[in-house]
Amino acid sequence: MISDWIADVDRALPTVTAERLPLVDIQPILTPEQRARRLELEELVLIGETLALRGARALRELRDARLYRSTHATFEGYGQDALRLTRARLYQLINWADAADAAEVQGIEINSERMARALGLAPPEHYGLVVAVTQAATGKERPSSADIAAVGEVVRDMAQGMVEHPATRQSVPFAELPPERKAEAVVAAVQAGAKDRRDFQGVDDIKPWDWLDGLRTQADVSVVGTKAGWQVSSVDRASGEVLTGPLRPNQWDAIRAAKLAWEGVRE
Repeated sequence: MISDWIADVDRALPTVTAERLPLVDIQPILTPEQRARRLELEELVLIGETLALRGARALRELRDARLYRSTHATFEGYGQDALRLTRARLYQLINWADAADAAEVQGIEINSERMARALGLAPPEHYGLVVAVTQAATGKERPSSADIAAVGEVVRDMAQGMVEHPATRQSVPFAELPPERKAEAVVAAVQAGAKDRRDFQGVDDIKPWDWLDGLRTQADVSVVGTKAGWQVSSVDRASGEVLTGPLRPNQWDAIRAAKLAWEGVRE
């Protein structure tokens, strides 16, 4: 199904090619000891990710079955006392388990917590759409979590609203579009968003989206628009600290306001 969506997108819209990376100096010769150690380390990485996901699923079962109730009144209190996990971190891990399970049902492999968080920005029923559009737009078989997050945010914002039908140009509910038309609509929105991002960031010394990209190296960040305005939220990956920026009438001012409010916090 994902390959069908990608094919439909490629036929309907101009092809977006991935940027060709410069060649790097690869030195293929490793000693037998180095080759063996590399295999050992790669295995440890894979085992670590697998065990971490199992831990997230175990945490979810502890909560759902209320197995903490013999010693604690709340799951959050149990997590803090017994597991040394903040409330934010508890639910980050549970959300990882939820996203991984929903993706697995659709035949999508989640290979890291960061990838699960990126995919989890969109409603679970649209995970396949997010992956397909990201692959088509980037030209990557395995796109980065940042690429998936960018498309996931677009799909999340479109999922409950009205969109322009790619064929008729009439405004219709996103949910009523067939899968191939959803893919076209999302690709068009992603392309338009990329242009807005380049052209309308103002004259700041540090462009708002560039500052936000820098913040994403240490935190999970979302920019959400509602009837009340736009707002930036951030969850620090190391500490689980949650920050919410001021409401502003547009996304650029919301990012600027968050930057101003948080500059003294994240030092």
